[in-house]
Amino acid sequence: MNLIKELIQKIKFDIFSNTYFVACIFILIFVICMNISVAWSQPKSSITCKPLPIAAGIIEGIHKERIVFRGVSERGHVTIIHLNKKTGTWSANVIMPKDINSLCMVDAGTTGEVTDTTFSNKNDSK
Repeated sequence: MNLIKELIQKIKFDIFSNTYFVACIFILIFVICMNISVAWSQPKSSITCKPLPIAAGIIEGIHKERIVFRGVSERGHVTIIHLNKKTGTWSANVIMPKDINSLCMVDAGTTGEVTDTTFSNKNDSK
C-alpha cells in the first residue's frame, strides 16, 4: 500500500514540475473561461411566444389591435401584422411551422398607420 502512495506522490510531483504541462493547463483554463464569458454576454432573444389563444386575447382583446396583413413567408412561417387604428399601436407576429399553436411576437410599436393599399393597373404585381 505504501508503494502505491509513493508512486502517486512521484507522479504528482513529476507532472507539476513540467513547465510545459502547467502552461497548457493555464491556457486550457483561460480558453474555457473566455468561451463561458462570451456565451454569457450574448443578448437574449426578444422573441416571445405564447399559446395562440392567449396571445390573440392579449393582442385583440387588451390592445384592440386587428389583423391588417397576413402572409406565408418563403421560410415557411406565417407573418401577421396587427394594428389599432385609433391608438396607432401595432405588433408583428409569426406562427412558426414547427409550432403552429403558438404566436411569437417579433416586433411592436406605437406609431403605425394603414397606408393606401389601392394599386393602379401599371403598379399591380401579378
